[in-house]
Amino acid sequence: MTLLSKWDKRFINIAESVSTWSKDPSRKIGAIAVRNRKILSTGYNGFPKGIEDTEARLNVREIKYQYVVHAEMNCIYNAAENGISLRDSTLYIYGLPVCGDCSLGIIQAGVLRVVAVSKATPERWKAAIGKTDEIFKEAGVEYEFAEI
Repeated sequence: MTLLSKWDKRFINIAESVSTWSKDPSRKIGAIAVRNRKILSTGYNGFPKGIEDTEARLNVREIKYQYVVHAEMNCIYNAAENGISLRDSTLYIYGLPVCGDCSLGIIQAGVLRVVAVSKATPERWKAAIGKTDEIFKEAGVEYEFAEI
């Protein structure tokens, strides 16, 4: 575990707040991208714009997983939609470690550092998250875990 600076703690707390915007009944994830202590973008796990997030879709995992966009990718997409580069930024994530698919998007967006609250991973997510450390290391992305 990494000791966080006061700014890191502030940004993790903001990512936690963003996670509450998710309508997912079982897991709420929040992400914020920051550069030079300025928030560039936010994201939370949820359905794409224009897709109805009904209880029927949200409460059946097999259906929900077909629609949900992870918080990290929503943060990247929201930045792109607004013409904001995430190059050389830090991504703060509250909720779960980064999955392999999101790690690829994070690298492509030019993020240099990722701070996640905990490395604790539910069993059903271990396969998806398993390669992330290796992928980030090879790409030169700092990946830190911290407790708040």
